[in-house]
Amino acid sequence: MRRGRGAGLAALAAVLLVASGRAQVQQDPFLETTEGISINISCSHPSKVSGDYIHFYRQLPGQSPEFLVFTARGSKDVPGIGGKLLVSEDGRSSALWLGRPRRGDAAVYYCALGPRAEELVFGNGTQLTVEPNIPKSSIPQVIVMKSKNLQEDASPGKAACLARNFVTNSISLEMPSKEVVYEQSTPILTSEGYNAIKVVKVTRDTVVNCTAKFDNSAITKPAEEVEEPVAGASKRVCNSTEPSAPDAEGQRVNMLSMAVLGLRVLLAKSIAFNTLLSIKLFLL
Repeated sequence: MRRGRGAGLAALAAVLLVASGRAQVQQDPFLETTEGISINISCSHPSKVSGDYIHFYRQLPGQSPEFLVFTARGSKDVPGIGGKLLVSEDGRSSALWLGRPRRGDAAVYYCALGPRAEELVFGNGTQLTVEPNIPKSSIPQVIVMKSKNLQEDASPGKAACLARNFVTNSISLEMPSKEVVYEQSTPILTSEGYNAIKVVKVTRDTVVNCTAKFDNSAITKPAEEVEEPVAGASKRVCNSTEPSAPDAEGQRVNMLSMAVLGLRVLLAKSIAFNTLLSIKLFLL
């Protein structure tokens, strides 16, 4: 067994004595599927003899291996993972079938052979990767914004470009300014696809647009201008107890304040962020 994965099975050492030399158990080292697309995790054990059982274990990232199922012949349901263990008629091969794998099913799956739990021969394990089910025809949504209230003395402001909901993690965002304030090293994966963001410094006269390049394609979008909040306005809006609706300025301040909160969650937990509000944070 490989050194790295052997360490992962240390938690089973008290109850499993791995036999050697009596049988061979072989597995594919890597498999990949997409959410909802069934897959077989195959196992070969040509030395299986009468009385041997096929066992499957799963090791989730950062956890100890857990027992899933065992059988000697035929098939057996594995309700906990929506799967089934299938054994060939001659008993020399088997497969753990996952009917509708989810991203949480990504793990290392170990096949083992032996007459009882105390005498098992383990394979090296199969690392299963489960990719999100994103339509392959999806096109990134590109949003570009810049500060509207830039100073006339060429003092720099900020412009931001966000590409969201694209299927590849290979994408580049190109903007006219080389003064980068923030750019993700790798896109963030969400349930709807990958998101990427880039923020640069610009001046009043800078013509801002953003080109998102991906999969031999490109999308170019011009910037929209967004107002910056007036000092003290946030306090006035937040402290107001009057029943009347806030004015347009107050609404903008509240929206930008929500952007600050949303992006802090993003940076702290590396999760998806609200498209419009998060991008406006960088324009303050």
